[in-house]
Parts: sequence; structure tokens; C-alpha cells
Amino acid sequence: MFSVVRLVRRSLIAVLLSAAMSVGPLVSTSLAAVGTQLKVEELTLSTYEGPPGTPVSVTGTGFDVCDQAALTFDGQHSTPATVHVPEISGTIMVPQDATAGPHHTIEAACDSGNAYQAEADFTVTSGGGTTPAGQQTLTLDPDHGSVGTPIDVQGTGFAQCSAKTVDLYVVNGRAIASAIAVAENGDFSYKEVVPDPTTPDTYTFRAACTGEPDIYADAALVVESPAPPVLTLDPERGAMSATLKATGTGFRCPEVDFRWDGGEPPFGSAAVDESGSFTTEITVPADAQSGEHTVRAACTAYPEQYDESTFTVTDNGTNSGTSNGTNNGTSNGTNNGTSNGTNNGTSNGGTNGGGDQSVAVGWVVGPASLGAALILALAAAAYFGRLHRGPRWVRSHVRATLRPAAATADLTELHPSGEPPTRTVRLDPHADPGSTDIEDVDR
Repeated sequence: MFSVVRLVRRSLIAVLLSAAMSVGPLVSTSLAAVGTQLKVEELTLSTYEGPPGTPVSVTGTGFDVCDQAALTFDGQHSTPATVHVPEISGTIMVPQDATAGPHHTIEAACDSGNAYQAEADFTVTSGGGTTPAGQQTLTLDPDHGSVGTPIDVQGTGFAQCSAKTVDLYVVNGRAIASAIAVAENGDFSYKEVVPDPTTPDTYTFRAACTGEPDIYADAALVVESPAPPVLTLDPERGAMSATLKATGTGFRCPEVDFRWDGGEPPFGSAAVDESGSFTTEITVPADAQSGEHTVRAACTAYPEQYDESTFTVTDNGTNSGTSNGTNNGTSNGTNNGTSNGTNNGTSNGGTNGGGDQSVAVGWVVGPASLGAALILALAAAAYFGRLHRGPRWVRSHVRATLRPAAATADLTELHPSGEPPTRTVRLDPHADPGSTDIEDVDR
């Protein structure tokens, strides 16, 4: 496909050149110029002039086929560029040894051998300083990051600064720090954190001698889209003193501390690797109460970088102690004493003895009082046997009285004349013969 594209381009160039020959050398020159730019690779610079140390943001278009690209200043000081076909982007610093004047070139070229490249002119200004170019340096470590990223700022070559202090600020932006002490050898250091909010962009840090702004050095900081810290707990619930795994990403610091419900002191810590991640084990505090709690992981040196996760402490330990002690003591003591004494006396005597229920009873033909007494004895034996009461207690506390009832006539079977009479037994439903009262007498 690429060969077809090149063939089409060449054919178009040939047609244009043929047409140009018929209209004169001026048109021919113009069309030849057009023919050389059919690929339309172009560069746009954030600024087209500046002193040594100026960061220049570069954007290129028309890079249709490009795997990797690089930026150069006057063919040197190569800096990688980011490729998002058909665009590329990046930042290049104007070298400290660049001479003042125009006719400098910033170029973007594709490294994949497809000859995609573009350039733009740049003018180096003197900056008005009297200090030799390149004597002061400023470095940022890292020179890129997102909101919350800690930046280590280092400066050298400021020995000629009369005040022995420097001011640090963003060019055309906010002041960062003032009167930073400079050592006798001209070095200084400072730590800065990318503040929130900061729009993703390229910013120029400048360290200038206090009272002598012409003695300065610049460095570029690329602020990227933020990647917030994230804390994950596994598992998310468990008993007190349980061990769980804590995993974090996006922490831009060397170490994090863990806090339980935001309290002090920390109940654990972990080292953070260069990618901003960590994995460690932490133990739930032994005095943790049941319910939901907050576990916070925060950078030790930069507590504004943190994330929180919820952990639920289960109530196994608490419920077991309370339930067993309370339920067993209350239920056994109260129910046995109250239920057995009250229900047994009332329920059996009142419910079973009274009412108008009909029952099927097998009677042996004989006196009704004997059958009733037998039924009463069997009922009493079953009842008191269930209660496991001794005979002495029964004699002392229970008294049974049988109510009288009408007698039942004997049943005889008719027999043939001349034969002796016979006696038979028949099962016949019969109404309840009466009420039986059982009285519990305490003595």
C-alpha cells in the first residue's frame, strides 16, 4: 500500500511539473515547491524565540506512518517525542550553549525510515544576562508527573549570587519558594509537590538569584493527567486481629502509613516501589469494635496523597460471649422454674381435666367408679413419671379426688335356652364421666 501511495505522489508530481513547463519558470518553481511538500508534515512551536534553557513544546502533523520520532535542535540534543499517528508531540530545551540570533532549527523526524520529517525556525535571544551561558543549571527529578508528585529541585553554579539565596517560580506563573539558601559551592536543593489543581501542560521552573534576576537557570516540568492513589483490601471483612492483604497503586512517594479510622499512631506501613505500587499484609487492631471501619493509606512524607477503603469487623466474638451467657442463664432458670411449675399445674389440671371433649375409652364391664379410678391412676403415673417426682413428694404435694358418676349396667349376651349365661366385653364410646382436680399443695 505504501508503494502505491508513493506511486500516486510521484505521478502527481510529474503531472504538475509538466504543467509548470508550459507556463514559465516562476510557476515551475512554485509547483516544484508544492511537489516537495505533498506529505504536508508541519511543526508548530509553543514559542519561536527565547533564551538558552527555554522549553519549547512541539506539535507535528502529517506523520501518517511513524513508529518512533525524535526532536533535535540544530541537528543535536535529540529528545524523544510521543507518537499518536498522524501527530507527534514533545518538548525540547534550547541548549545552554546556543548562540544568540536567528537561523536555529528545531526538527522532528520519524525513526522508522519513512523519511517523515518537518522543521521550524527558532531565534535564540541573549536574555540580557551578564553571566556566561551555561554557568547555572537547574534539574528536576522527576521532570514529569501528575498532581501530588514530589519533585526534587537541584541547582548548581549560583556561587556568584550576592544574596546567597535564590527564588524559585514558574515562568509566567506562580511563585514556588523565595530565599532558598545557596551553599558556598553555589548549590541548592528544594522539594516541591505538584499542587492540586494543576492543568496538564509543560511548565518552566526558574531559579533566579534574589535581587539579581539575570542570574538564573530554567528546567521544564511536564504535568500529566493525574492518576489518583487507590487502596484495595482483601478480604474486606473479618474478625478482630485478622490479617489481610493491602494493595496500593498511584502512590508517588517512597513509603505509606496505615491508619485505622483516621487515628494515631499508624498501625502499619509499607514501602512503595518506583511504579507507585505496594503489596503488604496488615493486621486488624485487637481492640476493634464490630461494624464498618475506615483504613487509610497515606504517603508518610506527603499525607495529602492517600486513599481509603472500608473494612467490616464481624461480631463473632462478641455475640458468642453475650448470647451464651445471657440466654443459657435466663432461659434455663426462668423457663424451667416458671414454665414447669405453672404450666404443669395449670395446664394438666385445667385443660386435660375439664371441658366437654368426648374420648374413646375401653371399659371392662363393671362398676364405673373402678374404670374411672384406673384411668386416673394411669394418667397420674404418666404425668408424674414425666416429671420425675418421687413418691414422697407426690404424697406431700398432690391430692386427687374422684367425682361420683352414675353406674353403668352390665352388658350380657343373649344365650340359647338351656345353656349357661356368658359375659362379653365391648368397646363403646362414652362421655367423660366427670372432672378430676389435681391440687398442688405446698407444705
